[in-house]
Parts: sequence; C-alpha cells; structure tokens
Amino acid sequence: MEISTNTNTNNNNNRLPRMRTIPKAYQEIKKLDPDTSISMRGLRDLVSSGQIPTVKIKNKVLVNLDLLIKWLSCYNDTATCA
Repeated sequence: MEISTNTNTNNNNNRLPRMRTIPKAYQEIKKLDPDTSISMRGLRDLVSSGQIPTVKIKNKVLVNLDLLIKWLSCYNDTATCA
C-alpha cells in the first residue's frame, strides 16, 4: 500500500509531523483504542519490514504518528483511503 507523506490536513505549511519513538507511538495507539489487538512487537515488525516509514536519528527510530494511524486505518481499505 502506498502512503502519501503529505500530512498537511489544514493547509498550515508550518505544521510539524508528530514524530514518536516506537514505544510512544504504541502508547498513543493504545490511548486511541484501549482494546487494540496490535502489540508492541507487531508495531516493531511493521517498522523493521519497511511497511511503516521511519526516520532514524542516531539510535532512535521515529515514526510519524499521523501516517501510522492512517496506515492502520486504511490497511485493507485502499479504495476509500487512496
């Protein structure tokens, strides 16, 4: 699935992406959906397989939280999420 990297949803060109480490991104997902079936290991596997785009800074791997949420929301629904 192709993910658009344009996270600008409100035409504000100065909006920074919400970059999170994998554990913090997992915590955010759990806050949004306490009953989620995705695990920390599952999220790490998505990142290591390259399915979720990341930015690496020294030894930290950062995930764009907005893209992660979009990817999870659209995984099997490419017709409406393209």
